Amino acid sequence: MEEFPFTAEEWQLVADAAWPRVNATLAGDQAVRESAFLTLQEVLQQLRAKYGDHPILLETEADFTDDDAEQQRLYHASIALANTHGLSTLSIRLSLASSLLHTGPTDDAIAELYACQAELSDGDDWQRESWYDMVSRVNWYDELNESLREE
Repeated sequence: MEEFPFTAEEWQLVADAAWPRVNATLAGDQAVRESAFLTLQEVLQQLRAKYGDHPILLETEADFTDDDAEQQRLYHASIALANTHGLSTLSIRLSLASSLLHTGPTDDAIAELYACQAELSDGDDWQRESWYDMVSRVNWYDELNESLREE
């Protein structure tokens, strides 16, 4: 499995389908937001039909999914598929860790952060900063909980 088998034109279709969802989110328009998500899912399904399941497709769908449990299920499926094919899991695990920090518990987020730590050197500056930021937040949260237990 190639890390990124999609043509620039194909991936532009994904971006074109994702932007209306982002804009609807910023505008607070739930109806357009939901409609745009269905359009994005259709584009992702067309790419699945051509290329089969791919971690990037699962990750992208997860990125735009509102349901926390479904989002985390998609990220886990993406990680499993990436691992099966020897592909990087850094961006997927960072997104999953962020989702887990949003919904709790932090132990699962910590596990994801440390699972992708070895891939940080291959990541970009934003990914490394995100990783360090989340680790700092988790450590701060743990220290706060520890101080509250001591009181």
